[in-house]
Amino acid sequence: MKKINLHGTFRNAVAFLMTALLLGFVSSCSKDDDDVDAGGGVVGGGANYKITVTLNGVNSTDDYVSVVASGSDHQNSTSIWKINGTIQNGQTAVGLNDNSFTGSTKTYIIETNSPIAGLAASIQVINYNSSITGTYKIEKNGTAVVNETINLTTNGADFTKQYSFN
Repeated sequence: MKKINLHGTFRNAVAFLMTALLLGFVSSCSKDDDDVDAGGGVVGGGANYKITVTLNGVNSTDDYVSVVASGSDHQNSTSIWKINGTIQNGQTAVGLNDNSFTGSTKTYIIETNSPIAGLAASIQVINYNSSITGTYKIEKNGTAVVNETINLTTNGADFTKQYSFN
């Protein structure tokens, strides 16, 4: 009898859905007429964001991890993100997966290079093996706006969150 890998199919479906939702949010954030001053400049200028994710106990063979951040600045730049201090050229959205957390690095800092008009961020962690613990924090202009604790101790335990700011 042939074994069907639903685990991988589920992963792909969730990753596709999360990406579609985030890209839909970002593409819907546009400059309205009331966001432009008489000289054509953007009012407000956006905000700087910093996302800090720590995950311990991730097994890349069994567990599922998806951390995604997507945004846009007022100039439609394609290099608005840094991950652990390294600029991510050509990317309006960045992501981490289960392989990101299985090496020696357990904490990642995703931050903007300059103020952005809007942020869509999501995290999904599913434990299919031993316990996964960690934290997920979003700061807007240096102030914590999200501060979550992750503690998945049972097989199939799930931590799924989506956030949007503008």
